[in-house]
Amino acid sequence: MFRYPKIKGLIAAVFTPFTPDGKIHLDLIPAYANRLKNQGLAGVFVNGSTGEGMLLTIEERKSIIEKWMEFSDENFKIIVHVGSSSVEIAKDLAAHGEKNGVYAVACMAPNFFPSSDLDVMVDFCQQVASSTPNTPFYYYHLPAITGCHIKVNQLFKKASGIIPNLAGVKFTHTDYMDMHQCMALENGRFDVLHGHDEILINGLVLGIEGAIGTTFNFMPGVYHSILNAYSDQNYALARSLQMKSIQVVEIMLNHVNAIVGGKAIMNMTGLDFGLCRSPLRNLTIEEIKRLRMQLEEVGFFDSIISLDGIK
Repeated sequence: MFRYPKIKGLIAAVFTPFTPDGKIHLDLIPAYANRLKNQGLAGVFVNGSTGEGMLLTIEERKSIIEKWMEFSDENFKIIVHVGSSSVEIAKDLAAHGEKNGVYAVACMAPNFFPSSDLDVMVDFCQQVASSTPNTPFYYYHLPAITGCHIKVNQLFKKASGIIPNLAGVKFTHTDYMDMHQCMALENGRFDVLHGHDEILINGLVLGIEGAIGTTFNFMPGVYHSILNAYSDQNYALARSLQMKSIQVVEIMLNHVNAIVGGKAIMNMTGLDFGLCRSPLRNLTIEEIKRLRMQLEEVGFFDSIISLDGIK
């Protein structure tokens, strides 16, 4: 079994930019990548739910990862999500990721014919991970979307002996008992990456050191400040900063979902990511105006986003 170093800091679950005619906008990625690097992000999570990965073609997913890999370095990790309802597609994408030198591969459970059978999920993960044997493999736990309701600590127990490159989990769930159990297994062998931006502080209590999030794209300064305040044992400040996150996340979620609302917010920060792909419903002009107004009311443009130097 391999024991990989744990990821520390903030990983942005990146959006996929589209041109007005619905094609992926690869030419926007350099400006996007440089912004995130300048804001101190530790890397990106590509083709995940935020990136509409399941709505992209296989070739689109491959071309996006190839473009992001141009910005990979020791301090900026590229993690690719390869999940699919087809295990063969997931294996193909995983092998492609390793061929292109990604830092890690992640895979959520299939959401067509979803299964909460632990043995089925261990087998699924083993097949995908075996296609990328020299790269850390992370299970992406997102039961609200996949319908796969398993205990990740049980998956780790069953899989650790047969998936040598099993590194950890992107844990996007509120079962903190399961999260705590994952962190305690095999003397802390597994890397548990927090996946809920609005309750990051809850993970810090358990000892989380790394996180992957959607709102890290447009307000990472808030989360850097939460990490610093918690490290300095200034828990009142950490809670206050977390509430700023909660205010923005609540507004975002009230505008269809995190992908639609989040991309609309990202478009307000100076980079035009275009619309979301069908079947996601994009916001109307009136909804976008209301979104901006609500963000202004909580000081998003004046105080929250200014932490990152974006005007």
